[in-house]
Amino acid sequence: MDQQQGADVVRNAAANVENTVSDLAAKTEKIAQDKLDQSKPVLREVREFAGTAMDQASELARKASSAGAQAVDAIQGAARDVGNQASQSAAAVYQQGVRAGGSVSRYTAEQPLTALLIAGVIGYGLAYLIHRD
Repeated sequence: MDQQQGADVVRNAAANVENTVSDLAAKTEKIAQDKLDQSKPVLREVREFAGTAMDQASELARKASSAGAQAVDAIQGAARDVGNQASQSAAAVYQQGVRAGGSVSRYTAEQPLTALLIAGVIGYGLAYLIHRD
C-alpha cells in the first residue's frame, strides 16, 4: 500500500505541476498577447509617420528639382539675351568702322596732301608719347 500511496502522491504532484505549468503558460500567452495588442497602434502610427515623412521628402525633392530647372532656364535665357546684345553691338561697331574707313578713304582721295600731313602729325605724336621720359 505504501507503493500505492507513493504512486498516488507522485501522480498528484505531476498533476499539480501540469496544472501549474498550464496556468503559467496561459498567463504568459495572455500577457504576450496583451503587449502585442498594445504595440499594434504604436506600430501603425510609426508606419503612418514614416509614410508621411517619405511623402514630404519626395515633395521637397520635387520642388528643389523644379526650382533648379527654373534657375537653369533663367540663366540660359539671360545668357542668350547677353549673347544677342553682344552680337548686335559688335555688328554696330563693325558697321561704324566700315563707315569710318570709307570716310577716311574718301577724304584721302580728295585731299591727299592734307591726309599725309595729318598722318605725319599723328606719327610724330605717337613717337613723342612712346619716347618721352
